[in-house]
Amino acid sequence: MIYESPFGKFPTCDIPVHQFVLGKIDEVIRVDPDRAAFVSSLNTYTQTTLISHHIKTLSVAQFLHDRGFVKQIACTVTSNCPEYLPFFLGVSIQGGALTGASAVSTEAELHRQFVDSGCSVILTDERNFEKTRQAANGLPAIKTIIIIGPVSAIGVFSWRDVIATKALPNRSYPAINVKDDVVFLPYSSGTTGVPKGVMLTHLNLGTMLNIAAMIRSHHRQAQGRDPDENETQLNFLPYYHAYGFLVMVIGVVSKCTAVTMTKFEPDLFCLSIQDYKIQSINVVPPILVFLAKDPRCSKYDLTSLKAIGCGAAPAGKSLIDEVKRRYPHVEIIKQSYGMTELTSGSHLADSQSVKKFGCCGKLAPGLQMKIVDPSTGRILPQGEAGEICIRGPTVMKGYLRRERETRETLRDGWLHTGDIGYCDADGDLFIVDRLKELIKVNGLQVAPAELESLLLTHPSISDVAVVGIPDDAAGELPKAYVVRKDRALTEKEVISFVHGKVSSYKQLKGGVEFIHEIPKSESGKILRRQLRDRLRSKV
Repeated sequence: MIYESPFGKFPTCDIPVHQFVLGKIDEVIRVDPDRAAFVSSLNTYTQTTLISHHIKTLSVAQFLHDRGFVKQIACTVTSNCPEYLPFFLGVSIQGGALTGASAVSTEAELHRQFVDSGCSVILTDERNFEKTRQAANGLPAIKTIIIIGPVSAIGVFSWRDVIATKALPNRSYPAINVKDDVVFLPYSSGTTGVPKGVMLTHLNLGTMLNIAAMIRSHHRQAQGRDPDENETQLNFLPYYHAYGFLVMVIGVVSKCTAVTMTKFEPDLFCLSIQDYKIQSINVVPPILVFLAKDPRCSKYDLTSLKAIGCGAAPAGKSLIDEVKRRYPHVEIIKQSYGMTELTSGSHLADSQSVKKFGCCGKLAPGLQMKIVDPSTGRILPQGEAGEICIRGPTVMKGYLRRERETRETLRDGWLHTGDIGYCDADGDLFIVDRLKELIKVNGLQVAPAELESLLLTHPSISDVAVVGIPDDAAGELPKAYVVRKDRALTEKEVISFVHGKVSSYKQLKGGVEFIHEIPKSESGKILRRQLRDRLRSKV
């Protein structure tokens, strides 16, 4: 069957993203011109106002126009910072697209993204300048490098010079095709292959922002709060990633003030929740593990926290239960489903969805879904697990200059997600696992997330990842990489802990290896490929 959203029809965004965001900013400025947009988690007095961001946006656009930037690609190589927003909006005004690179990227990784994206402008900061400059060296497409901080090289522009540019009031602006023009180009995490530029249009991003702002407004009204209340949110998810970027921009259009962290720092994270009385946070599963198990959390008053949204990867029931036990004041922990290729989330949890563990909620407005047999493409009935396919206005345009990968992922208008899941009778979606991450033992499917969830209940295990290792007889066998809390924990004890709790083919017959840290992307996904590479290097 083909699933329709129970939330009804929803108008898509028919204006460019910068018009949508600046319009929301203007609504606030008219009644509260001094409203803070971003506050530094390190220094309460380091803050920027919404009106300053509007002015800076126009200056950025004018600077880019003067440099001949029209419908090109700009790249950021920075940690989370308030300059991100006006730079993005200025790029959007000029009909361009923003791609973000991780601040922890190597010179080689940056070079690859610069080449692949074809970016012509780069915004970086003092800490990342040297490797950015080296990565850009010899690339004729790159015409402009802007640095947040002092200029130390010839031909480089300072951010101060950019925002000092006087915006000409009557100049012409590039015409934008909302449906086809790309405005955001995040790179997929690369957990199953080489990272690819995901082309998100003004229609994709604007519609997602519209939906998210509506949901947040409805939640506030349901709680008896003013929809325009100045809520404070905590931004620590990396802006270069679609999840963190959307959280940041959604906060702006929802009229929030954001406490910004350049990166996740455990004590600063807890201190910010305590001092700013943060009520809700968006996290990834490793942060849930931190909240559940790390003793540092007990040093802070986190009782203001009422709601936690978890995305990017599935979280096990035992982990969620442990967080609830430790923080009884948290009223709701909801998991969401989405992906970069869907402009973030595609499913919304309602009041019934959150009562079901593992539920990602119901299909968002304007979207359709089918669940198919990954081998034959046959549409499966309700209740049967298969590959999740989504169609609608938030589905990406495609992968940048990767026609083959685009054809494989977008078929007849449907985005094939590579995720395995099923729907119950209420239309609630449940994720089983990644299609490409499933372990095949004698033809039977083993979901790594199931074993990881079980192993995290062991009191002497602080983190874990499960991968399939080659086996001549079975095809693959599950192997666990474990981070110990107690160094006395043995491989035999871990294997015995799993024995009897899962079917025989799910046993850890591939063995157990103790490591210091589970490799993860900044978005929180386990980098299973690195673990497989680790195994191959030992063969």
